Amino acid sequence: MAVVHIEAEIPWRIRRVYGEHWVGICDPLELTVESETWADLMEDIALTLDAMLHDLLSNNELDQFLQDRGWTAHGPTDGAEAVRFDVPFIPALVQPDDSTAAFHR
Repeated sequence: MAVVHIEAEIPWRIRRVYGEHWVGICDPLELTVESETWADLMEDIALTLDAMLHDLLSNNELDQFLQDRGWTAHGPTDGAEAVRFDVPFIPALVQPDDSTAAFHR
């Protein structure tokens, strides 16, 4: 399986919800991911980004999507099924005393 490295820095706001689950919100991509543990959330965010980019690739929209955001792909993208996307993201922990309104902007 080929790995395509995406040159980007994608911010995610992370918060523990009701002391039980972790929620990550990515405003630039309008994505929300919820998981039971921090480790699961990090994996689920990576899987979500990979699935999103696979969808764009299969619809021939990946190049335009990357270009619109100033991102760059390094690696082969000519086999949609045999590609894994490596996308750096920046988790920023939102403290419990931060307002819920700010978290859900």
